Parts: sequence; structure tokens; C-alpha cells
Amino acid sequence: MGLLTGNGPPDWHPAPTELKVACQAAAAAYCKENGKNISKLALQYSLSNRGISSVLVGMNSVRQVEENVAAALELAIVGKDQTTLSEVEAILKPVKNKTWPSGIQQT
Repeated sequence: MGLLTGNGPPDWHPAPTELKVACQAAAAAYCKENGKNISKLALQYSLSNRGISSVLVGMNSVRQVEENVAAALELAIVGKDQTTLSEVEAILKPVKNKTWPSGIQQT
């Protein structure tokens, strides 16, 4: 829903502010400063993680489809950028596993 993108999440995104700030001010900014694409890194991480069985990716243009296919192919041929991934994981460590309520609340 946009947390790990260059543009950031929409205003209505339900994530806690602390999580939004960590994803944008820290992780996305770090990637941009180092010439990396946070969206590509997030997609490659998800696709390469054996603990994640399904990956849903939102795309709103042909260009984004092409970029995501290229990222998946790069992952298969070259592998993921472990150096950048490690740096981003360190940045996000304070908010790791933070989430937000979603769906219909059960009583």
C-alpha cells in the first residue's frame, strides 16, 4: 500500500506514524541517496523469502509492470542486493513487525 515506495503511502494509509516515518524518511531516503530503488528491493525481498508464500503487488501503469518483471528477472539471474537490503533492514529494525488493525473487528 505504498510504504516501501519512492512516493510513500497515501494520506489515508492506516500504518502508525512511526512506521510511515521509518519507511519513508529512513529507508526510502537511504535508497534514493544510494541510487537504489526501494520498491524493487522490497519486491525482490518478498519474492526471495521462502517464508512468504504469496506476494501481492499493486501496479498502476505498464511501466510499473515492466519494472516489476525486470526486478523479478534480475533476482533470478543476479540475485538480490544483500548489501542494500542489510542496510535497509537495520534502518527498519525499530519498527520490524509493527502492523495495524484491518478488516472487520471481531468482538
